[in-house]
Amino acid sequence: MFQPCKADKPEDPATPLIEAHAGDPVRIHVIGANNEQNGMFSVEKHEWPIEPFMRGADVISVVEFSGSEILDAFLPSAGGPYRLPGDYVYSNQRLPYSQSGQWGYVRVLPAGDTRLLPLHGAGAGMKSASVEKPVQAIPVASK
Repeated sequence: MFQPCKADKPEDPATPLIEAHAGDPVRIHVIGANNEQNGMFSVEKHEWPIEPFMRGADVISVVEFSGSEILDAFLPSAGGPYRLPGDYVYSNQRLPYSQSGQWGYVRVLPAGDTRLLPLHGAGAGMKSASVEKPVQAIPVASK
């Protein structure tokens, strides 16, 4: 699934390159391939809410996942809170897995860069919880 880049010929790694404009929300879907040991997913210099649809939720910068488990990291702003363009490493923070190639780049392009189409106001699969109004009983007609 993952393959490290060539040290003698620097280029983008063979792993998926995630691209976004600075400030765009990003959703990263993480799949724990079959394994008996847990991994630790992280994106360099980024934090995201542990409960993405709950107002005031704690933010995290690394999350544990196990084999056959899936999780979503909802990054509120590509480039972190300061929306800085650049390459940020996403990886399995367990060193043996990073060394074996479980890492890649989140490439944050400057806002308006034409190499990538803009989101046009769309979010990264975000939704929000809403409170429904209580159902009103139908009054019984009196005779």
